[in-house]
Amino acid sequence: MENNIQMIQADTFRHLHHLEVLQLGRNAIRQIEVGAFNGLASLNTLELFDNWLTVIPSGAFEYLSKLRELWLRNNPIESIPSYAFNRVPSLMRLDLGELKKLEYISEGAFEGLYNLKYLNLGMCNIKDMPNLTPLVGLEELEMSGNNFPEIKPGSFHGLKSLKKLWIMNSQINLIERNAFDDLTALVELNLAHNNLSSLPHDLFAPLRYLVELHLHHNPWDCDCDILWLSWWLREYIPTNSTCCGRCHAPLHMRGRFLVEVDQTSFQCSAPFIMDAPMDLNISEGRVAELKCRTPSMSSVRWLLPNGTVLSHASSHPRISVLNDGTLNFSHVLLTDTGVYTCMVTNVA
Repeated sequence: MENNIQMIQADTFRHLHHLEVLQLGRNAIRQIEVGAFNGLASLNTLELFDNWLTVIPSGAFEYLSKLRELWLRNNPIESIPSYAFNRVPSLMRLDLGELKKLEYISEGAFEGLYNLKYLNLGMCNIKDMPNLTPLVGLEELEMSGNNFPEIKPGSFHGLKSLKKLWIMNSQINLIERNAFDDLTALVELNLAHNNLSSLPHDLFAPLRYLVELHLHHNPWDCDCDILWLSWWLREYIPTNSTCCGRCHAPLHMRGRFLVEVDQTSFQCSAPFIMDAPMDLNISEGRVAELKCRTPSMSSVRWLLPNGTVLSHASSHPRISVLNDGTLNFSHVLLTDTGVYTCMVTNVA
């Protein structure tokens, strides 16, 4: 380590048949030739973090049949192509954190890694969840420090073995209903330090083994829509109140722990809608509005077909709730088709 190595040529380590750990981190490695690791039949751990690699040296991994850990974090790698690691199916831990130049992850990037247990993709500037379906044995996934405005259903398709998921500091403001349905083995979930103000009802219902949940440092909107979450936290996550965050709004609720919110905190009456919204047929790409007229001193929220609840204060790239309760679409998509429910609550 720290020898200012810039290139590794073929057969450099060909006589080190019994070497189990090779530490090449914190150098200036820019190129690794095919065959660079020939002869390392016993290699268990390969450390290549903090170097200057711009591509994943897939060809150099040939014949590393016992490799269990690969560290590539903090390299200026720009893309992860298909089958990047299929020469090392024995891998159990893969660290790709802090790939700050990363722009593209192929759909087949993780093909062949059926033994992988731990994957770090934190702080990689990722904006869309990559295809992780091939990782059928994955147990721990670190995705913190990226930029995911939304988490959609299917994002974790196939990850039936996942036990720990960390997505902190990723600017998440929307999690759609059923987004976590595939994570039936999940034990720990960390969504702290994001922009979440609400969650769709019964989001955590499929997570029967979840015992550790972190929701703190999110701007939670504590109104009638949060009651289900407050009840669920008290019922299923009884460890401590600090894990699950505090109310940010309304002002009189600010600072109160989510688990302390109940029906006595505000008045929740049955919805009263004077003019129900009508069916609407609109062409894709057009502007559209769904109107819902309610009495004054009422707060309007809309339940979208995907289970998301939007209010006037919500952040959504195309859909917003206007001051009068109208649901406005700036650009209609085919996926917007479905039933929209106007919900009314009395202002506390």
